[in-house]
Amino acid sequence: MMKKGYYIHFQGRQSIGVSKKIDMQMEELRKFYDMREIEVGTPSRPLAARVLGLFPTASIKRDYEEAFAKLENPDFLYVRRTVADRAYFHFWKKIKERYPKCLIVVELFTYPYDRDDFGKWNAWPFYVKELLYRPRLKKYIDRFVTYTEDDVIFGIPTIHSSNGIRVESIPQIGGEFREKQINIIGVAFMQRHHGYERIIEGLRAYYSGAGTPEWRVELHLVGDGPEKPLYQELTEKYHLEEYVHFYPTLSGAELDRLYDICDIALVSFGMYKAKFYGKMGALKSRECLAKGMPLITGCAIDVLPEDYPYAKVFPNDESPVDTREIVAFYEQVRYLADSKKELSDAIRQFALAHVSMEAVMRPVVSYIESAGE
Repeated sequence: MMKKGYYIHFQGRQSIGVSKKIDMQMEELRKFYDMREIEVGTPSRPLAARVLGLFPTASIKRDYEEAFAKLENPDFLYVRRTVADRAYFHFWKKIKERYPKCLIVVELFTYPYDRDDFGKWNAWPFYVKELLYRPRLKKYIDRFVTYTEDDVIFGIPTIHSSNGIRVESIPQIGGEFREKQINIIGVAFMQRHHGYERIIEGLRAYYSGAGTPEWRVELHLVGDGPEKPLYQELTEKYHLEEYVHFYPTLSGAELDRLYDICDIALVSFGMYKAKFYGKMGALKSRECLAKGMPLITGCAIDVLPEDYPYAKVFPNDESPVDTREIVAFYEQVRYLADSKKELSDAIRQFALAHVSMEAVMRPVVSYIESAGE
């Protein structure tokens, strides 16, 4: 008989990005299990109740009873983490008391998360609750799913996974190799952590040197965002308008056509600004791999081995990105394939094996199967 599982989240459908991820994870889990979805809502409360709810042992008002009533002999629960408080803790306790064999697997979609979730002054009451109750979760939660290399978090064993995407839904690039020309593309809502000024600074040095470079290198930046004016200002200041091109937010066939004329994709070059020096699991890196594009980044990518031939990692600091190194990297990449399609196929196959939803959810399915034996 097929096992019964429930995907539990706390108003995750309010975010378009989270909602898409829930759909993808549910679709994958349904290949193996009878899956149901439970959204734990947060009803409105009067001001006085909200103020009282800030006390350490008080709880955020959520519809736990309604959620509990929807459970019917579950074999496992897959949960998107939320702030731990007294009611959150007792929810899992009540489930384990009623269904002692039910596995509770909680996804930590970021970790460590204290700075992200509780960094602002008005989040401190919730941080106190979190510190008070999360050490007790090990009594009832069986596994945390983490995108880090930690084997144990808060006393709970982990399942190692990573951010995944629906690879088959992303069009693969087309086009052909061009002689002595490289088009680099960055598609983003441009923020500080993208750090594309480092690419522009590198192009300035590349084109201001003596003589004409052997390779023509152009940069295509697609999207808006708070950092875009800076990139435009630098481009004008350095007289790079011939080599740096700006586009509004594009999608669909229009964006695909631009991808087809490009050869290398950008990830992030400004993670040092957020004091992040680990390995990054950004969805943008997955999208580049699914497109079948070689990529360059200023921060190591979690799923890529150090000797992965189709990616180059630059230092995670403010230094300009040396365009000559980009050219050398692309020359090496071109030697690995007879055509752009052959090159793209190799990268996309890696994406299917490592960042598809099937790949990233496989450790979760393996745990559920092995724990149920």
